Amino acid sequence: MKKQFPDKLNITLTCASGVEKVLKSELKRLGYQDAPVINGALNLQGTAEDVARLNVFLRTADRVYINVARFAVDDFDVLFERVKSVRWEDFLPEDARVIVNGKCVKSKLFAVSACQSLIKKAIADRLCGVYGLNRLYETGAEYQIDFSLFKDEITLNINTSGAGLHKRGYRDMVGIAPIKETLASALVLFSDFYHERPFADLFCGSGTIAIETARIALNIAGGVGRKFAFNDWKNFDQKIFDRVFSEAKDGEKRERKLNLFASDIDPKAIKLAKRHAERAGVADKIKFSVSDVKNFKCDLSGGTIVSNPPYGERVYDKKEAEECYKSLGNVYRQLDNWSCFVITSAQNFERHFGKKCDRERKLYNSNKECRFYYYYKDNKK
Repeated sequence: MKKQFPDKLNITLTCASGVEKVLKSELKRLGYQDAPVINGALNLQGTAEDVARLNVFLRTADRVYINVARFAVDDFDVLFERVKSVRWEDFLPEDARVIVNGKCVKSKLFAVSACQSLIKKAIADRLCGVYGLNRLYETGAEYQIDFSLFKDEITLNINTSGAGLHKRGYRDMVGIAPIKETLASALVLFSDFYHERPFADLFCGSGTIAIETARIALNIAGGVGRKFAFNDWKNFDQKIFDRVFSEAKDGEKRERKLNLFASDIDPKAIKLAKRHAERAGVADKIKFSVSDVKNFKCDLSGGTIVSNPPYGERVYDKKEAEECYKSLGNVYRQLDNWSCFVITSAQNFERHFGKKCDRERKLYNSNKECRFYYYYKDNKK
């Protein structure tokens, strides 16, 4: 009988800094009520089916890990023995191709490459002893072991996602200064958007925010359209994945009629956005146009703007970026009962937008510290 994963697993979810709150909300909607944050990651207990569901359904998580060990360590000999004592055979088959990655922060053991080599050797010794091998042949699927050594405490995780969950599969080409799909989803989920209301991204670039908005509105799960590391694992029951995938597809609402608008002044960006929307299966749900932000008009009321305008660093110079903020503010004030949500690293955004925000949140876009500004409906004075 083929060996499967243990019945109970410790699962760890990572996400971008500042996104923890919306990820917790996602988990609650999926039925996971208790997910405490430890060292910047969310943690919960579950099964192999939960591993599959979290990978398929979550929109804002970076990766889904199985946590196999966490212990204090400040000596290489202790590290080797403690890693070797972990029951790796519960997760790794005898032909596993083991890849070790990690980081060391504020710890006595600070050499990442040395820790990598030692952890790999300890895992190999354990598996060879259990399976009766003279060496680890590594002819099978890849299992990526990620370690984090922080203040002399190490965490050992198995990456079940593979490539980051922002890689949905539809964005095969990127434009200038792209935003990750996971962060784009977080911005929309932080906003007041609802599928029955109009939506606009007036600096859409390669289309990521608008596409993620369409997928949210149509209830298309975040991981539909891609594969995960566990899909290649012979000790992971693929019937579980098939069941979860069917659940996701059955829950889609592709028949919904949407009023989604996406525009950009760059024709090449719009061409790319249309390509991505087509690959994502939502091209017929978004009205793309080549247009300057100042020309946007909409007779519909009660809509939501979510945008990632130029920061004045790589795309536009500072003066042009400030003109964009001013134009966006003017457009917002002319719309009937719309809200506006903007992410930018510009320190003077509110002054040029022409209004102090109702609230703000610190987020990171590609490791750049930004502010996400909230402007609510019925509050334009």
